[in-house]
Amino acid sequence: MRTTRALTLPLIALTAAALALTGCSSDSKDSGKETGGSSASTPAEAGKDTGKDEGNAEPAGDGKGSAKLTYSGGDSGEVTINSVSCAVMGGKLAAITAPESADSATPAKPSFTAVMSDDKAMTTLTTADGKSYLHTAAPGITGSKSGGTWVITVSGLKLGPTDPTGDSITVEGTITCGSVAGV
Repeated sequence: MRTTRALTLPLIALTAAALALTGCSSDSKDSGKETGGSSASTPAEAGKDTGKDEGNAEPAGDGKGSAKLTYSGGDSGEVTINSVSCAVMGGKLAAITAPESADSATPAKPSFTAVMSDDKAMTTLTTADGKSYLHTAAPGITGSKSGGTWVITVSGLKLGPTDPTGDSITVEGTITCGSVAGV
């Protein structure tokens, strides 16, 4: 019973963060329309993260981002996701949602989410076959901005199964943010 309670709060927080990122997509068809007021998604006006190379008017990459992760341990396989949204606060990576659109309570298969706090992240991974893994404060995720694009390295990320009969996995790979919200 204590394990269930211990997992409930982090899962709720992670779900809330993922849902918050859902509305942050710069890929929507309305993103080019003018609105009468200011918007939280105006980092270009603040001279911050525009998702574009500073010396180039074209968006970096295809604008959707990607994640290619491999996992091994109790289970093994590869996860490829073709859209990623990220959030940045104070110039530091704050959250990752892949795929970019997480519009339901049921995680997409596959999916990866992380909410950063200093050098650790509350992280979930759902594989294509629906197995879910998580860690509430995992080290192993680092991100940096390269040429206007946020690139995240996942190295030695250890996640435990949400199914008590499963075994832990170790995740490795690279994530490139497609849309970025925040400054």
